[in-house]
Amino acid sequence: MELVKAEFCTGCGACVKACPKSAIHYVTDKEGFPVPEIRTDKCINCGICTQVCPAVSKPETHEIRQAYAAQMLDRETLKESTSGGLFTVFAREIFHRGGVVYGCVWDDEYNAVVRKAENEDEIKSMRGSKYVWSYAADCFPEVKQLLNEGRIVMFTGLPCQVAGLKNYLRKDYDNLYLVDFFCGGAPSPYAFHEYLKTITTDIPLDQLDFKLRDKSKYGVGVNISYNSPSGRVHQSYVRNPYFFSYHTKVFHRRCCYHCQYRYEQRAEDITIGDYWGVAKYHNEFDVRAGVSALLINSEKSAELLESVRKNLQLSPTRLQDIAEYNNLTLEDEKREFPLSPFRDAFFETLRTKGWTAAERKYLYNKIRLKLWLKTKIPTKYRELIKKTIKRN
Repeated sequence: MELVKAEFCTGCGACVKACPKSAIHYVTDKEGFPVPEIRTDKCINCGICTQVCPAVSKPETHEIRQAYAAQMLDRETLKESTSGGLFTVFAREIFHRGGVVYGCVWDDEYNAVVRKAENEDEIKSMRGSKYVWSYAADCFPEVKQLLNEGRIVMFTGLPCQVAGLKNYLRKDYDNLYLVDFFCGGAPSPYAFHEYLKTITTDIPLDQLDFKLRDKSKYGVGVNISYNSPSGRVHQSYVRNPYFFSYHTKVFHRRCCYHCQYRYEQRAEDITIGDYWGVAKYHNEFDVRAGVSALLINSEKSAELLESVRKNLQLSPTRLQDIAEYNNLTLEDEKREFPLSPFRDAFFETLRTKGWTAAERKYLYNKIRLKLWLKTKIPTKYRELIKKTIKRN
């Protein structure tokens, strides 16, 4: 039996957990991504691994029923959320119904992992973006068991992880709510930890309190903050090399560059994410506090929305408006993101010389150019320069 080629593997882990002989395990590739590998002495060629693989077998998808701009009314919790706070609003309703919620958290070593929460205190660490590939597969068997016991489950993950879970379950469950978000790609955990080494030379990891998309100082935006011996550090994405690398797609998983789950046919019930550019179409929101884009993709998610509507400021919006600035691609715009021309060289330098050397060689001048464009050049000329650079 052969697994999908590495360049298409999402790392969701559905094959690992579905194999009846435990013949598949993870190994870490040279870019730091876990990839499945078959133990040929155990494999019985049953084909289940390819049946559940979301890179090979795309699960049934939904037509989007309605799109909204949305913001939670609980202003205190909104401050702790990445954008409009919709994850917490839906999670609270699931808890009210006696259910459980799955979402991504940092473990003690700043690995991003999907875990279960039984109450609101346990979802606090799930708020906020992680911007790194996360491991979800260990919870797949537990989700299946809970569903078969009749528990309500809300699973939140990357679009490919949601597809992997859906394939792993191999049947629909009325008590399962699948939630994903507009995903810009999954960066290398290895690259992330190499970056972390550069900011933890004088402070222990457990005191770092690393946050992406921290609203506390500048409101919603693409900001990073963390503790240092001299106080709290706040940086925008053009000043922070890790966040800059994410936005320029230097070290994403290879499948992300030709992702089949960014389109308007959705495998999940609910899609949430930032509504970048919302002020262009809606002036009724406090944009600085964060506004979410929300896609309702199934009948049961429409019912769930009705149950929480009283906790939201909600305005219907258009898919075209969401897609203009966000990671949603309309079906008539199929496209791939090009691999960075220095991606392989970046990883090679990272492996042999560390983050600082890779940053200086491949990112430093680009960051300085972007800063210069942002601070010295008027906006109308800045856009013209960017278009000219892209054409050439």
